[in-house]
Amino acid sequence: MVAHDNTVMNATITNATPSADDESALPESTPIGTDPQRGVMSDVVPDVTPEEVPCTTIASTPATATVPAEEMKPSQSVTYRPMRWNDLDDIVREFDRTWGQCSAAAGTPVSMQISRHFVLHYLEPTTRAIIAELDGRFMGVTLSRVAGEPLAFPQAKQELAAINGELNRSTLGTKTLSETEQWHEMELRMEREIDINDVARGEIELFLVAKSARGHGVGGSLWRQAMDYFANCQVARFYLHTDSSCDVSFYDHKGLNCIAARYAADHPEDGADMDDIFIYAGTPENTR
Repeated sequence: MVAHDNTVMNATITNATPSADDESALPESTPIGTDPQRGVMSDVVPDVTPEEVPCTTIASTPATATVPAEEMKPSQSVTYRPMRWNDLDDIVREFDRTWGQCSAAAGTPVSMQISRHFVLHYLEPTTRAIIAELDGRFMGVTLSRVAGEPLAFPQAKQELAAINGELNRSTLGTKTLSETEQWHEMELRMEREIDINDVARGEIELFLVAKSARGHGVGGSLWRQAMDYFANCQVARFYLHTDSSCDVSFYDHKGLNCIAARYAADHPEDGADMDDIFIYAGTPENTR
């Protein structure tokens, strides 16, 4: 995902362009809707087998539930667990650090509000959310969606409406929200044009890795666990949104295919700061 100046982000990998096989060079963060991942997985975090990532158990974990020890995947002091509702602010802050400068609201209080909008926009349809922590500090998150699975956070819809109401109370907030919703609609239009949701049950909504997570294998482990989740849900095909501000070579390296593209040069009406926008798709077993 990504947003730029008067456009807006859409989460996916990161602004940097590390080598696809060198996770030490991972970008500062990685959401996924248009900004995608980076680096490769390191040996620091052990692989998670499909048996350890049940399809519905994690997706339906209550926000207040205690995470069973067997669901924690330590690597040194890095742990992985289902997201809880009180993790929302940490995700929003990291999202804003990564993409806050990309909107017209950069440097203003509205920036944090629009970042909250984005995170809730991705969280609303999410059926599985996994947090990475290092000594209690937020290191990364993946938000994944599988059609037909129970929502991880049904309350996200109401919270999204609430933050939209706050944004509409100011001129800048209204303008920024309008631009953001245009971005969302553009992505949906691309999906409809290729009927991707008829053939792909899974989607990576957000893939965000903190700068401080570099060298701990966080990005690679989060990605592998997401693929295992899809596999256990019998998802034959999944997709994600990204754009030219990201290191899309990561997806090529993982074996994903670019199945749709909207080139900024062909659409001057989108504005001079618009990136090229892509949809990538793949199969879980071939993209770990």
